[in-house]
Amino acid sequence: MTKLVEFIPNFSEGRRQEVIDQISEAAQGVPGAKLINVNVEPSYNRCVHTVVGDPEAVLEAGFRMCQKAVELIDMNHHKGEHPRIGAVDASPFIPLEDMTDKECVDLCNRLGERVAKELQVPVYLYEKAAKRPERVKLQNIRHPEYEGLLELIDKPEWAPDYGEAKMHPTAGAMPLGVRNPMVAFNISLNTSDVAITKKIAQSFREAKGGYAEARAIGVYLEDRNICQVSCMINPQIVPLYRIIEMVRSEAKRYGLSIIGTDICGMVSQSALMDCCEYYMQLENFDRKAQILEELL
Repeated sequence: MTKLVEFIPNFSEGRRQEVIDQISEAAQGVPGAKLINVNVEPSYNRCVHTVVGDPEAVLEAGFRMCQKAVELIDMNHHKGEHPRIGAVDASPFIPLEDMTDKECVDLCNRLGERVAKELQVPVYLYEKAAKRPERVKLQNIRHPEYEGLLELIDKPEWAPDYGEAKMHPTAGAMPLGVRNPMVAFNISLNTSDVAITKKIAQSFREAKGGYAEARAIGVYLEDRNICQVSCMINPQIVPLYRIIEMVRSEAKRYGLSIIGTDICGMVSQSALMDCCEYYMQLENFDRKAQILEELL
């Protein structure tokens, strides 16, 4: 079988399209790697690129995107609603076809070493690539955010896994990991009260005793004057509709309701079909036999 891996770097830029385009172009010039999606979120001042392909090609494309982001993004002027510690933020490798977690961890280490050496950006490894148990959870690395890490990075417990214990003067630091396939999506609420939204987010996130691998934060979107529950969910553990209904139920406690949802980046057909079957109350539905595209 052909080995396939996915790389999903998050960049701290969602408002300057010319910068986003240059990062995209950096990935498109590598044979064997394909940029399949770019999700731009202006309110979060963030964009997410999805690259798939041959492991070596994806590794090279990943480095080139990081290189371009470090060149063009200055964190000293960055403001956004999403936690971040650098120009290149959370960047996971995900095994697809004929790839093991161990092979992805090897790619992760090679990219981390190269980014630290050639770009002078300190790298923190998380989840399945973590070298320290306290760094398995991404939030444990990212919670100080860029401004806080500037003050902490020279402390022994905050020493990066690759690179010197000092922030890049404009690009900050980079979290790099290996994880299971996840779906990132936002649930919009008819409120501007972020305190309530954060309480709703905490009702189901793993860190607060909720669903396994469920992550969520509450954020305020100034341009829309609403709040969102921003989620990262493993649909193989908990279906998306269950999270939506959980948020709907919690929101009712405060007299609030869901006014929309949006998916960030890629999502599997099966995850969407789970929602379709639930909300349409489909009975005896055969996905393989009744979805036209499956038969074409």
